[in-house]
Amino acid sequence: MKNKHVKLKKHLGQHFLKDRNIVKKIVDAVGINTTDTIVEIGPGGGALTEEILKRQPQTLICIEIDPEMVEFLQEKFQNHPDLTIFNEDATKFDFSKVGNRLKIVGNLPYNVSTAIIRNLLNHIDNVHSAVFMTQKEVAQRLLSTGGKDYGYLPALLQNFFKIEKLFNVPPGAFTPPPKVQSTVFKMEPLPFRMKKQELEKFENFLKKAFSKRRKKLRNNLGKAPSPELEEIFEKRAEQIPPAEMVSLFRKLQKMASE
Repeated sequence: MKNKHVKLKKHLGQHFLKDRNIVKKIVDAVGINTTDTIVEIGPGGGALTEEILKRQPQTLICIEIDPEMVEFLQEKFQNHPDLTIFNEDATKFDFSKVGNRLKIVGNLPYNVSTAIIRNLLNHIDNVHSAVFMTQKEVAQRLLSTGGKDYGYLPALLQNFFKIEKLFNVPPGAFTPPPKVQSTVFKMEPLPFRMKKQELEKFENFLKKAFSKRRKKLRNNLGKAPSPELEEIFEKRAEQIPPAEMVSLFRKLQKMASE
């Protein structure tokens, strides 16, 4: 195979999984059936890809930004007509064009993991579940409901997804070994939805609420518009759980429109 040795690209955050047991554990967590459409983000050297294909899903879609890797994967898996590879950016990818009830999996590149996860929200109605591996710190933030790890992204995403930690992965499971631990977690859509316009406003509200982390809401959002909200405006954003953030946002929107 002429592309047997593919050079890793540091600027793409590439760390390839080499531990077969971890590979199997991740693919087990996806729960693959023969009627499933699986989407793998950032297949890299194809370790997860190979294990997914062994489980015989109906279709496997791979999204890989690196053209050299795409060429390598096309050659490595040329005998798999059930595999389609898109040379695209997963932070902007339109998941709705590849099907519904998608089971998504990926060892996400460290430098764009949160942007990829945020893009998933834009296509939530096409998602059955997602199993991702990221830096442990990123996973901790996404799972947090308060305190220093809690920020605008978990306050946003936890309203729309159930996010559950599965297990940690040591640096030695990768080539090259990263300097940090990794964590595998699962995301499953919840029934809660917002229309696009409201979602944009809610996201901007959260960014403003968390803009100066040590400041209270009254500093970041301005004076409470009514006495009933004065108590919550004395809190910092990191003290307010995701569902309460939605409730506060909607109260403020209603008051602004009256």
